[in-house]
Amino acid sequence: MPSRFTSRSFAGREDLLAIEAAVSAAWAGPRRPFVPVTLGDLEWWTCQGGLDADWPSRIRIWERDRNLVAWGWFNPPSALDWFVADGVTPDEERAVRAEILGWHAERARAARDSGATGPIELHAWAPEGWPEEAVLIERGWRRSETALSHYVQPLDIEIDWPRVPEGYVLRHVRDEAEVPARVEAHRVAFAPSKMTVEKYGLLPGLPHYRFEHDLVVEAADGSIAAFAMCWIDPAGSIGEFEPVGTHPDHQRRGLGRAIMRAGLRLMRDAGLRDALVFSLASNAASEALYRSAGFERVALHRQYVLAIEP
Repeated sequence: MPSRFTSRSFAGREDLLAIEAAVSAAWAGPRRPFVPVTLGDLEWWTCQGGLDADWPSRIRIWERDRNLVAWGWFNPPSALDWFVADGVTPDEERAVRAEILGWHAERARAARDSGATGPIELHAWAPEGWPEEAVLIERGWRRSETALSHYVQPLDIEIDWPRVPEGYVLRHVRDEAEVPARVEAHRVAFAPSKMTVEKYGLLPGLPHYRFEHDLVVEAADGSIAAFAMCWIDPAGSIGEFEPVGTHPDHQRRGLGRAIMRAGLRLMRDAGLRDALVFSLASNAASEALYRSAGFERVALHRQYVLAIEP
């Protein structure tokens, strides 16, 4: 069936706030905790895009009566994140998701390297059993082996301030002067990494980033041994850890669990209902860390692929 919505290109900060408001509303609504994204994801993706990201070509918004009902977020060269807000019928959701997928294919063709040959392989995420999975399967997409665990932990618990081993200090990033050290810790923990000081420097200008929510463990030599960025969504009453990492030289000392317990306490003290973290399902260390910190998996998000002609 044809969509009853109009669509347009992303137009700046006000659109980011509208996208975030729709996501927060979903977390406050009846489908909680089965929401595929948080405002922390959105702002982290914005940071990763860098200074030169062409957001009007990478983000498209679907509206009804000037109210946002869906969006697509294209990550070159061929990946898609997508979201449909509450308040649409199942038929409307299928129709708007079909439009998002059509736009996704157009963007992937436009982003294709002029010297490339052969089909374009599109990528999109869909949690098992959710409406987006059915839309992809109906349209010929196939499930890949890549998957993300969707972990949630209620925050109605007592959490003492965690202790770290002697020689380490648990604190937050103090100010912009510490960004280079914070970036270096990220790059080593996630090597190879595309994170840069310039990209990370975008975070303080985003609506929900706070230095006091960017937790780190400092080693005896003053370097950053571990980190956990906490995102606080008061409207959705959800907190997220994104990203979490430990320098290889400081692993297996309980730093990851300690810093996450500190983050959980921060989120609880902010009055949030639950905490969330996503984990690559094939990463045994991350899966074990999040379970040890008290999280339970509520969904498995699969990456789907589709080959199209250029």
